[in-house]
Amino acid sequence: MQIWGVDIDADMIYWCKEHLEPLFNFAVTTTIPHLPFEDRYFDLIYAGSLFTHVDDLTEAWLLELRRILSPKGRLYLTIHDNQTIKLLHTDFQNIFLSKKLRASDLYNQTKNDMAVLTIGRNTGSQVFYDIDYFCKKLSKLYKIHSVTTEAYNYQTAILVGRK
Repeated sequence: MQIWGVDIDADMIYWCKEHLEPLFNFAVTTTIPHLPFEDRYFDLIYAGSLFTHVDDLTEAWLLELRRILSPKGRLYLTIHDNQTIKLLHTDFQNIFLSKKLRASDLYNQTKNDMAVLTIGRNTGSQVFYDIDYFCKKLSKLYKIHSVTTEAYNYQTAILVGRK
């Protein structure tokens, strides 16, 4: 069994290599949806807080993750969604993300009618999805096994498998 970690942050990957190898393997990737693994390589893919920063390439990343997921494998991913927004106005109202959200003119204009909301246009962007919209997009490629709000602090987790 091999365990891999990938990220676009080379400094984080360097730290992991220094402190966590040889038990784990690591690689620096890019924002372009291409991962250095064979088709159907992984039985489990954990994409925690990936789609909280991806909007324009969502479908491409979902396809790339599907490519490397084994036939009976599972993809566990997290997103910011409608429940996240509620939590950022209540339980998490003092964290940076809540303040960033409330200060966004775009959020204040579209908060009652959004499919996707992106605050910032860089690798630090914060992306919020309407949960129904995201699940509809996801269900075209995957079988959805579960949706769990507040699974990753204020993020919603979705567990899927190949169709």
